[in-house]
Amino acid sequence: MSEIQGAGGDAGVAGYTDLTAAEEEERESPQEQALNAGEEQEEKEAAAPPPDSPETGYTDLIAGDDEPEDDSCPGGLCQKRLFKDYGKKRLPVVTWGPNYDMDKGKGDLIAGSTVGLMVIPQGLAYAITASLPPVYGLYASYVGVFTYIFFGTSKDVTVGPTSILSSLVASTAEGDIYYSICLSFVAGIYMLVLGMLEFGWVMWLISYPTITGFTSAAAIRIAAGELGDLFGIPDWDSDFIDVVYDCFTKYNQIRWTDTVLGLTSLLVLLLLWLLQQLAAKKVSEEIQFYGFTYRYYIWRCLWYVGLMRNIIVVVIASVVAYLVYVNDTYPFYIVGYIQPGLPGFSFSVFSTFKYKWTSLLLDGLIIALIGLLEGLVIAQSFSKKNKYEINQSQEMVALGMCNILGSFLWSYPVTGSFSRSSVNSESGVRTPFGGFWTGLLVILCLLFLTKLFYYIPMATLAAVIIFAVIFMINFCIPVRMWKSRKMGTVCWVVSFTAVLLLGVEWGICVAVVFDLLLVVAANLYPTTHVHDMGDGVILVEVDSGVNYLSVNFIRNKVEEALYWERKRFLFSSSTSVSAIIIDCRKLSEFDMSALEGFRCLSEDCKHEEVCLLTVGLPYNYQEDLENLGVVLPNFSTTDEAVLSAKREVNLSLAIRNRVESGITASNDYRTFNNDDTTQQDFYTPDASSNNT
Repeated sequence: MSEIQGAGGDAGVAGYTDLTAAEEEERESPQEQALNAGEEQEEKEAAAPPPDSPETGYTDLIAGDDEPEDDSCPGGLCQKRLFKDYGKKRLPVVTWGPNYDMDKGKGDLIAGSTVGLMVIPQGLAYAITASLPPVYGLYASYVGVFTYIFFGTSKDVTVGPTSILSSLVASTAEGDIYYSICLSFVAGIYMLVLGMLEFGWVMWLISYPTITGFTSAAAIRIAAGELGDLFGIPDWDSDFIDVVYDCFTKYNQIRWTDTVLGLTSLLVLLLLWLLQQLAAKKVSEEIQFYGFTYRYYIWRCLWYVGLMRNIIVVVIASVVAYLVYVNDTYPFYIVGYIQPGLPGFSFSVFSTFKYKWTSLLLDGLIIALIGLLEGLVIAQSFSKKNKYEINQSQEMVALGMCNILGSFLWSYPVTGSFSRSSVNSESGVRTPFGGFWTGLLVILCLLFLTKLFYYIPMATLAAVIIFAVIFMINFCIPVRMWKSRKMGTVCWVVSFTAVLLLGVEWGICVAVVFDLLLVVAANLYPTTHVHDMGDGVILVEVDSGVNYLSVNFIRNKVEEALYWERKRFLFSSSTSVSAIIIDCRKLSEFDMSALEGFRCLSEDCKHEEVCLLTVGLPYNYQEDLENLGVVLPNFSTTDEAVLSAKREVNLSLAIRNRVESGITASNDYRTFNNDDTTQQDFYTPDASSNNT
């Protein structure tokens, strides 16, 4: 319906005077239209769920601005909208924060407190893995979770020290506290820049077999490095080769007290883990069949007991160490004094840049890539599991800010932790604000409970670390890949061996380079099939793109078909090659080198008097070839190309046979009946030569 013009609701407009009376009755006045539109809007608002209803989840809270877009907004308003959208993208807290309520707060409180009790013993243990004083594990455990509240897009991820990054810090910093903190700053800068530039795709360069091989080897290296503390052997090396050597040379230094305590701690951790698995199964059964009965709450409490296994074991071992303390003698190696209080905001640690800035830039890049890989994989896995969306580039920004701000508060590099994120998710976290309660518990611990950490046995902390990483070792993955993709198993073995023997930083570099070489090799030697279609017609199928890496290989394949007599075993029925068809339907790319290769191939075929045809060559590639002076017959299907090629071959052979038998030129202008065709046009010898 056209626009209605006129004042006072007049319906008559110029150009529409021929409306019928029925149309005039059916057409609504502006007042009626406004009334109906208002009723429809009220119905829509009544049908839509309220913002805080269960129908709107975490995905809706971070989806962005719900305001309608107006393409006709003036320039100033559009700029304001762009700044507003960019602010919401870089500070996701402004999207879910206004809709925060008590129900979400309850879930965050329970989950955050649970993770906080878990991260305290883990932080102490991971700092020892990083060859740093234990208190630095606590420093790294609260800054990241506070920062992630504002910048993170995953409700489940909890940021802090991890076993892999701690192992990397140990191998690069070698116990230098200032260097470790500077590594956090440099790695954070790398993460932040990559995230701001939307470089989330960088993580795609590392394949799944390489990741799994790297994880298994890193877990073995970490566990092997803790055997010294587990058995009470001093001066234990962390490098895997040195560990193997120490096993044969330092076995006589084993202290039976630390060994008994360490192995007992491992056994208790295992029993509590089994209790947690059983309780989780029983809780699910109770909810499914009986509802919230008293048995449900009993099994739920037992599940929490199994979940708190680390803190339970550490507390019990500390009490035992305190009770057996006699006359300043300790039967176990213990943590010792831990400085109470929070660290101050300091710039003095960055003086290390004056002397070691080159090594910091290189080591920081490696730690940034490993940290991003670990953090993004965890965020993506939990987003898929709990069905919400994350922004990978924003996750890189969040991890970068966690490391940058943490470096000013004496934190070494951190990233997302899989074990603590899993507990966070299972405990029912609702938003990233759960990290607030985790950080608060760590701060309270630093302020008031550091004296209680004095008697924590080193053997127990080693048992906590070993039990945490033992589940990262998985030898079933390469076996499963061998059944489907053997090259995946090769990548796994290369990654596993390189990380195990060369170390985490050099091992992952070797694994990634090997991955990239496989990609280059796949382009250098693409899957190409050569088929003998009979009557001297050869079909060449290319299953990938043609670029500067693969064009020479494809040309060699075609030349093998041209000179088939030298490789007779490739063909079974042809007596000569008179036509070659290149199937281009699966081509994904066609660069300048490929165009030049096709031009040279066309000249070779013309020199050998062989007809060259293509199938499914895109129109834009045909134009590019024509610009180079190459015009090739192109067909939509292979059958059409084969039929045409055989027709040309048979026609050319018939003409040549007649010329050789001395038939006069007047008899050459006859038509020939082909097995596949009807009457054809006349050809002269010169014309046939040009067609071939």
